[in-house]
Amino acid sequence: MKHLKSLLNADLLRHALLLEAMTTILRSYLPAEAAAHCWVGGVRERVLIVVADSASFAVAAHYQQHKILKRINSNFKAELPASLNRLKTKIAKLPAPARIPLQRPTLSANNADILASSAMTVADPELRAALDRLARRGKGKHL
Repeated sequence: MKHLKSLLNADLLRHALLLEAMTTILRSYLPAEAAAHCWVGGVRERVLIVVADSASFAVAAHYQQHKILKRINSNFKAELPASLNRLKTKIAKLPAPARIPLQRPTLSANNADILASSAMTVADPELRAALDRLARRGKGKHL
């Protein structure tokens, strides 16, 4: 079996590791609540592209741009063709997490019968209707 590294293009892997290292520096200058929501998306024409999943987190990166750029320029002087002079933020909406369907509690046939008989003795019409609805749920499954 081949290792994953052997299947990836070496330049692509090196670029991904570089972006990850830059992201670590970026996050070290951001407040804890914003750090997990920002990452380095790339470098284009002496501009560091920072991607955030919300405008409020992008603003936090924007305010720290001088410190971030200074540190990235000093740490990655050999990897960058020219020093970075600007930070640009982009907002990337993340897809909403998949919703887990709610699990309704089960109702046994015996409990459904008890609810139905209790509903007949209740004087309040709203409460009687609610108890009947609950009883039908249990009876519908066990017919």
